[in-house]
Amino acid sequence: MDRYDHLILDIIKTHQSKNGKKDFIRLRMLEEHFMKSIESDQKSAAQNGRIGERITRLYVSGYIENKNGYRLTRKGRGILELSQTEP
Repeated sequence: MDRYDHLILDIIKTHQSKNGKKDFIRLRMLEEHFMKSIESDQKSAAQNGRIGERITRLYVSGYIENKNGYRLTRKGRGILELSQTEP
């Protein structure tokens, strides 16, 4: 997992904290937030922004779930908390 994968997890977590844990973020909204976040990143190339592939990989790995929108799983919350506590 790289920083862009963590960014996707963080976007989902932020959405859940603002709207309630049972609220799901739609793909369109997730893509918009992701693209706004990497716009200012000069180093990001087109391959780093492949959000569809990243979401699929996170889903298959069990970090997010899709039930009429995306939300973090227990495994996703754990990896996100772990990455935020590391220096």
